[in-house]
Amino acid sequence: ISACLVGSEMCIRDRPQSAGADPGPACYGRGGNEPTVTDANLVLGRLGPDAPLAGGVELDRDAARRAIEGLGRSLGMPPLDCAQGIVRVAVAEMVRALRVVTVQRGVDPRDFALLAFGGAGPLHAVAIAEELGMTRILCPRHSGVLAALGLLVSDRRRDVQRSVLLGGPELTGQAVARVCRELGRAAGQALGEPEAELAATFEMRYRGQSFELPVAGPLDASAQGLRQDFERAHSERYGFRASGQEVELVTVRVTATSPGAQVRLSPPAGQAAPQSLRRSVVIDNRQLELTVFRGAPAPRLQISGPAVVELPESTILVAPGWSGAVDDTGTLVLDRTR
Repeated sequence: ISACLVGSEMCIRDRPQSAGADPGPACYGRGGNEPTVTDANLVLGRLGPDAPLAGGVELDRDAARRAIEGLGRSLGMPPLDCAQGIVRVAVAEMVRALRVVTVQRGVDPRDFALLAFGGAGPLHAVAIAEELGMTRILCPRHSGVLAALGLLVSDRRRDVQRSVLLGGPELTGQAVARVCRELGRAAGQALGEPEAELAATFEMRYRGQSFELPVAGPLDASAQGLRQDFERAHSERYGFRASGQEVELVTVRVTATSPGAQVRLSPPAGQAAPQSLRRSVVIDNRQLELTVFRGAPAPRLQISGPAVVELPESTILVAPGWSGAVDDTGTLVLDRTR
């Protein structure tokens, strides 16, 4: 399960309110005075005031503390408790979003690894994984710009779809193939590559249902093959199949693709070893001394919590009870050890 954990800048006041890029968190020194998740992480020691963020953004811990203290006074809370509360609210929101795409769809997140990316996503990955009962986390070396990297390497594609609503005797292999040929030509032309690779997706349902399930299949799929694939998907998603019920094909979507850029995911040759220093941090109401690795770690480096890894574009918090190593692509693979 891949989760985009970007650590959005929420102001925790009477209600969530975005601080926006301008003026942004109080610690950015751009005139902002609302306490955000970034301010809370800085006050808790998870971010270091001596380590500029990507783009050379300097962090002002005193400004962050003043913003947190102001909110804390209005709530009758000490600054550290207030900062931890802000982080807990942010984690709860991200967990809620992940439950929507896993538990509420019949997927058990404990069967998957959590992919943490975004500049601040890896700061919260352990807390989110523990809430969901997940035991493995992947933090790519370029996690801070992973979305941009994904855009670069992704296939170029164009989707063309049509509502057909075919059922009963009208749902035949010939009818499906005719629609797929027409959509395939349109998709290839839209992509600018008439000979592009084509793939079809069929949105199907039992007659009388108000929702459809997408089923991948060949462009010349038979009616019987589509029914079997749909009933298999329906059984996996909802736990049952209605074999005597009529099946309807609602929408046909054809996708034309061409390969994206080829990127070599390996650390650069002659990479310098990361700096190692100590810092005080608050985790789970405890003041701890941890190791900070500043810079991209080399493959096979072992890291045990508590620790912080400061990558060029993101920061990873490794809480107590978690440990792992860096693989050959520079990805930090963390496992729950307790």
